[in-house]
Amino acid sequence: MVVEQEMAGIYPPDAEDFGSYLPGTDCGVCGLGNCVEFAEAVLSKKSAPHACPELPADVANVMAAIVVLDKSPIPYNIMMEQVDCRLIEIGRPTADDPLLVTCNFLGTVQIMQRILEKTDSHAFLLPIFTHGYSVDNAVHERMFKAIDVWKSMQENDVANKIDHQRIIIPGLAESQKNAIRQLTRWEVVVGPVSGFLVPLFILKK
Repeated sequence: MVVEQEMAGIYPPDAEDFGSYLPGTDCGVCGLGNCVEFAEAVLSKKSAPHACPELPADVANVMAAIVVLDKSPIPYNIMMEQVDCRLIEIGRPTADDPLLVTCNFLGTVQIMQRILEKTDSHAFLLPIFTHGYSVDNAVHERMFKAIDVWKSMQENDVANKIDHQRIIIPGLAESQKNAIRQLTRWEVVVGPVSGFLVPLFILKK
């Protein structure tokens, strides 16, 4: 695949997706008409998550951390740079914490690490071999494969480090859910398209 653009998008959350982690009561106490409007105000930094009286403090804190994260596109001069497919521990994960699968593109792994660390999340991040493609390009080029998820799990001895049998894959890789489940024999959960929403997804689950 020939890439001609100078920057690659990183899928920042939109108001509707961000708002799905709000109470959804549209109570108006925040001064806005509904939760989606409030989500838009939070994302544009015109309001703060803690202005919602029904939002649990831990969710509000994560939202506040997400809003201030750098969401600049990735320069294509680092595209295709790869990382080793080694299990990465974020925070202080225990054997009960989530296992997140991603690609082995350096930019994506760095972004996911930053998102999870800045939101004080605890998780295992498992890059799989995608020839250095980002998740969207890997799916498009059929480089995000169940066999590579299985290989990374085996090479990192994941089954002996995690007590549960649940994998969270990127929303962009939903088409691979059944193949991954059939090969690994683990439950496969489809996460959000935007990596910035993963900490909220973890809390909700």
